[in-house]
Amino acid sequence: MYKSYYYLNRLIVELNNILVGKKILNIFSQDKDRLIIEIDGKDELFIEMSVNHSDPYINIRERFSRAKKNTIGFFQDLINTTIKNVLIASDDRIIKFETDSGDLFFAIRGKFTNVFSNSVEFLSFKNENNENLIDFKNEFLSKYFHNRFDIPDSDSLAGKSIEEIRKTYRFIGREIENEVNARKSDNDNDSEVLLNVLQDIFAEDPVVYSNERIGEIHIAFNSLRIFSEYKKEQFDSLIKAFNYFLIKRYQFEEKNSKLKKIVSHLEKELKKNASRLNNLLTVVQNGSHEQEYNKIANLLLINLNKLHPGQSEIEIEDIYNQDEKLLIKIDPKLSPKKNIDKYFEKSRDSKINFEKSNKLYLNTQKEFEKLKRYQDLITKDLTIMEINKIMQDLKINTEEKSNSLVDIGIKFKHYVIEKKYHVYVGKDSQNNDLLTTRFARQNDFWFHARSVSGSHVVLRVDNSKEAIPKNIFKKTASLAAYHSKAKSAGIVPVSYTLKKYVIKRKGMPVGQVSLLKEDVLLVKPEIPGDADYLTE
Repeated sequence: MYKSYYYLNRLIVELNNILVGKKILNIFSQDKDRLIIEIDGKDELFIEMSVNHSDPYINIRERFSRAKKNTIGFFQDLINTTIKNVLIASDDRIIKFETDSGDLFFAIRGKFTNVFSNSVEFLSFKNENNENLIDFKNEFLSKYFHNRFDIPDSDSLAGKSIEEIRKTYRFIGREIENEVNARKSDNDNDSEVLLNVLQDIFAEDPVVYSNERIGEIHIAFNSLRIFSEYKKEQFDSLIKAFNYFLIKRYQFEEKNSKLKKIVSHLEKELKKNASRLNNLLTVVQNGSHEQEYNKIANLLLINLNKLHPGQSEIEIEDIYNQDEKLLIKIDPKLSPKKNIDKYFEKSRDSKINFEKSNKLYLNTQKEFEKLKRYQDLITKDLTIMEINKIMQDLKINTEEKSNSLVDIGIKFKHYVIEKKYHVYVGKDSQNNDLLTTRFARQNDFWFHARSVSGSHVVLRVDNSKEAIPKNIFKKTASLAAYHSKAKSAGIVPVSYTLKKYVIKRKGMPVGQVSLLKEDVLLVKPEIPGDADYLTE
């Protein structure tokens, strides 16, 4: 619901309480789809604007670390200006930040979603051609903006169905229509139900609704019936709810990704095992030819004097069945003795193959049944730990197969920097050993505060061919310093190196290692502002 007009309308009411009177210190970006506005005040405050057309949002963060390189400043005319008002267009998803020296517009427009500044000149965050800029400027300046929660006049809605109302008020989204339909009974008037829904969006506490079983998460408001079957977590502010929603959504995406891997693996393995079972069943049902080949070998041995080189077949009396004769094929290229040995070998091979096939059939049947049980299990509401255990049992993730625990990462503190780089932090000496000796890969980077006790810290490298930005090393080092005895120091030296240069010699105490080579960074102990802490 965070993309809907009335969510944004509720948001600007909250933003006014937070931002009005605050000064803009910096406006910059270090991602192509995200603009960061640093706000001056008693506490650190950052406005985060995502202009990704499929995931547009405005958020308030209490921490954000600007990279020293690869960042670009924007809208310099608005630096050191004071925010006077936060408003929304009366009929569109356009939010306006009024300052004492110009305006900033956040506009959700599909692929044209963008941030615009109207000060000395009209500029955009993402590149727009001049013709589009002129059109946007004229449109924005012609619109009416307000800073209240705007509910349509009841007289203008009276007697109309929700479908008719949406034709007039196109900014009323599909979710609100669904909520009206979920609430109304046969005798209810759509317009009255709609007004109640909008009043609830204005007055009720924000809620994060989640359904672990189907992997869905939504942010909306208390009392909405369209999410009544979902687990709900209630908050006293939209900003708190949305920050929680972003972390929870990331966890859901991780969980769904792993479930897809499991489903794909099970389908492939079940198909393979079903085919193997059919083939083995044919062998088992045909039985062993041990006795048949052994009988032929003995008959040939008894009639050895009748065998001659070059024969391709021989007819002899079957002493095991009176008055019957057998026509036996023999290899003309082999000697009589070797032809006899060949049938004895075939007898032994048939016995061994039958026993192996029978055993393999039973084992394959057990494996097939186990896979079917897992197939049933993943339809249930599983935690991420249970999913990781299934992946471990099925040996799905080949990259971590050597760890004996496929995803022991759940045992450590887990941060994600800039929504991309995964950092794992040990919790104690024993946990440090587990992190360094069993979880970390050879090309991961390992960090530790120098000359003081502290946590081992691992920066996961998923693609060794991709260079890690220097600011990521510094942010990870700051985490290592923060999780050490030097946490309260001003500047802390932190050693870092590739995991392959970290060794644990025999007899070393728990949590202690040696470095074959190292580099050192001087950093401030802190949790970087763009480091999200993921919890189970």
